[in-house]
Amino acid sequence: MKNLLYKEFSLCLPVQVPIFLLFSFFILIPNYPYLVAGFFICNAIFYSFVQASADNDPLFSLLLPVSKADTVKGKMIFVVLIQLVSLVIFAAVSLLSHAMGKGANDAGTDASLTLLGGYLLVFSVFNLSYIPHYFKSPHTAGKRFLVSAVFMFGFMILFEGFMIAAKPLSEVVPFFSLVETYLDVFPTGGAVWIAQAVFFAVCAAIYAVLNIVCVKKAVKSFETSEV
Repeated sequence: MKNLLYKEFSLCLPVQVPIFLLFSFFILIPNYPYLVAGFFICNAIFYSFVQASADNDPLFSLLLPVSKADTVKGKMIFVVLIQLVSLVIFAAVSLLSHAMGKGANDAGTDASLTLLGGYLLVFSVFNLSYIPHYFKSPHTAGKRFLVSAVFMFGFMILFEGFMIAAKPLSEVVPFFSLVETYLDVFPTGGAVWIAQAVFFAVCAAIYAVLNIVCVKKAVKSFETSEV
């Protein structure tokens, strides 16, 4: 697996990945739908798949003395590492945003653990909707990303829309009052930290489970693929 990861980072890491990590600083923009930054991370990962397809990486991987399952797992670990690095940067920029005294985000989720959980869900949508298809048909990687993008933006609209709606609805619906008090705010008090930590843990569990499902589907696709 170490050699497969070395192959991924040596041959399949396009310049877009480190550049697009800078989109993490979108969190410093006042009143901006911060979840969109997660899309750009997935977009950078997409470019790595396009580069791999153009370089016939799937065929090259088949010539290596490793199983198709290990090839898929190596690619998946590569993707997850990029996503986790971006998550750490998102967390650091969120702390910086709070230190700068930025107020509430009227365009969506505040910089918080809730937002980090939202990023994990965006990554989950991308991984599950894109990676298995790539291993089934690497040469249609570009077209499939359009479908994946629709799923990601659909989820982001629902997630951010829910957080935006929570503010006016909090005055009439107790549930939305809890959302505004405990989730859509930078965590400062103990109860808020606990609530957001639970939310983030649930999102992390979903991310882990869906990644396992993604690997299984991708292995099955790769086994029957005509590369």
